[in-house]
Amino acid sequence: MTRKRFVTLTLAPAIGLLATLALVSIAGAVWFAVMNRTLRSTDYEFVGFHNFMRLMRDRRFFNALENSIIWEVITVVGTLTLAVLLAVLIFETVKKPLWRNLICFAFLVPVLLPRVAAAFIWRFLYSPSLGVINYLCELVGIGPVEFLANPSLALISVAVVDIWQWGLFFTVILLKLLETLPREPIEAAMLDNARTWEIHAYVTIPMLKGPLIALTLVKAVESLRSFDLIFVMTGGGPGTATETLDLYAYQMGINMGGRISYASAMSVLLLIVTMVAFTIIWKAGKKWAN
Repeated sequence: MTRKRFVTLTLAPAIGLLATLALVSIAGAVWFAVMNRTLRSTDYEFVGFHNFMRLMRDRRFFNALENSIIWEVITVVGTLTLAVLLAVLIFETVKKPLWRNLICFAFLVPVLLPRVAAAFIWRFLYSPSLGVINYLCELVGIGPVEFLANPSLALISVAVVDIWQWGLFFTVILLKLLETLPREPIEAAMLDNARTWEIHAYVTIPMLKGPLIALTLVKAVESLRSFDLIFVMTGGGPGTATETLDLYAYQMGINMGGRISYASAMSVLLLIVTMVAFTIIWKAGKKWAN
């Protein structure tokens, strides 16, 4: 048996099981989306695209869509920017392997925290009366600040928690990747009297295009699953300032009369938009890498 055939036969059962589970879930969501089922009644009937047409007239849906797009952009760009800057800073300033390993260990702690625990910790830090962040704000004369109660700040304040968790984790990955790069191009740039920031901007970071694209896609997928973080910190408020699509789907499907068909239509639409967006990002990433 060839190696390729062995790998195919070994992976086939797991891939088949995952594909079946995914297709069954998607088929169930599509079936609910074309019905008018609610949790209050056992009666239902086929309504076709009625739920999708209602979504096009739902202002709250478009508000949630806008929040989701802003959330994706802030968390993905913020996480990658923080990770690149910290990785380069540590790579240039911390030379002893022991200290680097200790820093990496400390940076792994936030992502190991359950999202709910991280949400409660940061709710306390943001507290206008007891929070450390507001204490520091008052020291510089800008406090107290209602980080989670101000509609203009709430979404960004929650996004900071997400960036804190994943940005430090990605820093560890990028730092280890920087350590594995060949030294010859870097030493050649140093011989040409290139500055430190020029070496990283034009030599090391371009050499990490592939990993950066992969990390961007991973973070984009992960950011779509931030329901627990937003729900615990703000519940979608104040008003609908932090209500993303998954949170709105939950509110419609569970809390607001159990309109599961309407929530399913929203989920199907989110799936389609996500697939289209990720295809565009993937093609743009491949073009940049080439």
